Amino acid sequence: MTTDSKSNQYFTANLLFGSLRNDQFSSENLWEESFVLIEARTSSEALEKAVELGRSRNLTYEAVDGTKVSWEFVRVERVFEIDEINLQNGTELFSRHLRSSEVESLSKPFDD
Repeated sequence: MTTDSKSNQYFTANLLFGSLRNDQFSSENLWEESFVLIEARTSSEALEKAVELGRSRNLTYEAVDGTKVSWEFVRVERVFEIDEINLQNGTELFSRHLRSSEVESLSKPFDD
């Protein structure tokens, strides 16, 4: 949804990060989905800010086993305008419909 208003609005942006181990990506590596609050005048400005924020959150560290682990920003999945003007307890920031397979995936612990 595009907003042409001059005043700032709030948006939620869905950022996707992928992990690499020793500079290699494999299907075993983890992904992170992060939902962040963005203040902007338009959805296109919110997208620009979300990309900048995502890129700033790239990081690399050494795991306990000595493996180099990197988390790299991949893309902004979605940007949604938050319809509420006054953010307060219980304000919905994001919702989506899921397929049964997606719910099963969300319910499955990492150690399986």
